[in-house]
Amino acid sequence: MKKYWYSIMTAMLFAAPAFAILQPMTDYAVRSPNGSNQEIVSTVAVPGGTLYTTATMNNGVIIGSPSTAFVPVGAAGVRRYMMLTDVKSAAGVPVTATAGAGVPAISRTDATSLYIAGETTSASAVTDTALFELNLPDTYVAGSNIPVVVNASVAGAGTLTAVSTTMTLSAYTEINGVETALTVSAAQQIVAAGSDLTFTVTGTGLTPGAHIMMKLVMLVTSSAGSNTGHINSVSIQG
Repeated sequence: MKKYWYSIMTAMLFAAPAFAILQPMTDYAVRSPNGSNQEIVSTVAVPGGTLYTTATMNNGVIIGSPSTAFVPVGAAGVRRYMMLTDVKSAAGVPVTATAGAGVPAISRTDATSLYIAGETTSASAVTDTALFELNLPDTYVAGSNIPVVVNASVAGAGTLTAVSTTMTLSAYTEINGVETALTVSAAQQIVAAGSDLTFTVTGTGLTPGAHIMMKLVMLVTSSAGSNTGHINSVSIQG
């Protein structure tokens, strides 16, 4: 099968708009087997989004003409997940499996769960900070706002003070050791059962490849008993 890839990919690219030919191919996949037919899908990063090219192959021969579709960067774009095991404290230091003094922990059970856990309340309030850094992808549209989605929940049988159980996002650019704060939408309440919290980072002045720091501050407050906040995933969309 491999001997067919070069001719297939070449045909697919020449069937796409001319500007895509100048871009490097980033990925391809084979899907939807149908008898002897297979669907070949390639993705190419282009300015402003991603170009998808699809062709049907039968026994190594492309059937019909490949089709192309352009998906722009935006709120409905691909979710790019941060690696939870790369989380740092507010000081930029890697965290451990034990939370404490405003520093969350990495909690992982093989083949069962992976999340960032805050400190446990005891009829009290606890605040933990999780720091991530990333470079904006080359498909990012300069100056556009960045949706950041945080999935968070609260474990434990304590009595939560809902209005004081929140997630706050701050974001900063970093250039040559200097951080500059970006404008971010307001804090949101964490629902115990878990939900996606969508924040917006204002993209004024940002460009593809920009180095960004994202700081999550998780506040969990209980009036009785114990509770622990969980950050289950963090992603940007685009």
